[in-house]
Amino acid sequence: THTHTHTHTHTHTHTQMDTEADLPRSNVRRIVKQKLTELKGTSGSDIHLNRDALTALGESARVFIHLLSATANDICLDKKRQTISVDDILEALEELEFSDLISQLEGDIEDHRLDMKARAKKRSESMKKRKAQKAADELLAEAAREKEAEENNKERGNPSADEGGEGEGATASVVAAAAASDGGKGEAEPQEKEKEENRDMDVDNQTAS
Repeated sequence: THTHTHTHTHTHTHTQMDTEADLPRSNVRRIVKQKLTELKGTSGSDIHLNRDALTALGESARVFIHLLSATANDICLDKKRQTISVDDILEALEELEFSDLISQLEGDIEDHRLDMKARAKKRSESMKKRKAQKAADELLAEAAREKEAEENNKERGNPSADEGGEGEGATASVVAAAAASDGGKGEAEPQEKEKEENRDMDVDNQTAS
């Protein structure tokens, strides 16, 4: 329980409105019209808002935000902290005698947190889907490139790996056969030469006789 005596005095004495710090008029108008519609219900006449009234509401909201933030700041400093929390805002509302707003604000804050979690989950799922789709696209592109390269090789007449293996085997067989044939000839030549020498010796012997 916050029991310190709060003596903060908020002075709002400017001679000219700070237009740079004004709340967006479109947001103020939307909030006001939403509330007026709720109050009107299904029956009743439409309530219109003139320009000066819209300006007064926006300025009032800005003054209230200044007052609430200043009070929450004092509470935060009293607790020796450097960051204003939701609890400080709620305590400031109670100190400013707006305690009837606390329960509604707590509900709105909880709804906001749930909404932020749902959005974060949706973003995460969407990111995972994009990554999965990108990976699938890359695989398809790689398969297409490989198919294109294979078709180009066929058009150029380049043999496939299997055909190349068969060609090499046939060439090796021809070389081996040629080598075997040459080797047979090499063995037959000495035998013929020996036979010729033997015939020559026989002729010499007969002449000598």
